[in-house]
Amino acid sequence: MSSSPSEDSPHLTVAQLAARWHRTPRAIYIARHRGKAPKGFKSGAKVLFPLDEVMRFEAEQMAGDGPSHRGTTAEHRLPEASRPRRAAAA
Repeated sequence: MSSSPSEDSPHLTVAQLAARWHRTPRAIYIARHRGKAPKGFKSGAKVLFPLDEVMRFEAEQMAGDGPSHRGTTAEHRLPEASRPRRAAAA
C-alpha cells in the first residue's frame, strides 16, 4: 500500500504544486513559511495541499492581480529630478 498521493488524490504534494506553478519545491516551502501559499498540512514527513485550497488560493491571487498601471499614476512615476532629460531639438 502506497502512502504517496496518486493522480486521483484531492491533494497535491510540494513537488506537484511546484510543477503546477513552475517553481522549485524549495520556493514552495519558502512561500508556505511566509504565508504566501495555500493552506497545507503535514502527513508524516510530507506536506500536502488540498486541491480545493490550491484552486481557491489561485483564484484569490488572480482576482487581486489588476492591470499594471506602472508609470501612469503619480505614485509610480519617477521624480522629476530622476527622469532622463531629452536633448533639445536643433
